[in-house]
Amino acid sequence: MRGTAIRIVIGASLVTALLLVLAIAVPGQRTLFIGVYLLVLGALVLTALVRSFRTLRRRAWERSVFDRRPEEPEQALPIDELARIDRLVVLGRANAFDLHYRLRPLLRDLAADRLSAGHGVSLDGQPERAQQLLGEELWELVRADREVGRRSGPGVAPAALAGFVERLEEL
Repeated sequence: MRGTAIRIVIGASLVTALLLVLAIAVPGQRTLFIGVYLLVLGALVLTALVRSFRTLRRRAWERSVFDRRPEEPEQALPIDELARIDRLVVLGRANAFDLHYRLRPLLRDLAADRLSAGHGVSLDGQPERAQQLLGEELWELVRADREVGRRSGPGVAPAALAGFVERLEEL
């Protein structure tokens, strides 16, 4: 950028010196010489501007991809597992069939893990103790010998599901 400024000053000085020589040598054409002088000065400035834009553009492309950071932080994408669990909850609320075959296995796994880790109780090996810890409603949903409901029967109510989750968190 500094070199470009020096070139403009040198070019303008040479053109000005040439204008003075021509104005003294041919005094009748001064208006024409001043017009040409202004045109050449404008061309010098325009050339300098184009060169500076080229330099800026080149520098922008030379930067590493890692140096270019987005101005806004990227939106966090939902975790696939959370999206899957969300679908299971929606289906489990819709009807008894999906509750039994889709959401119930997840709740059984959670209950078995919480019982085992927190109390040393096996969900299937110690059903009486598991029933006591889980509560009657949650036990009816996760017990091993649960019968599947009608396909068109109601699923689990949102309040009941919230209660089940709260009970599992307490374990």
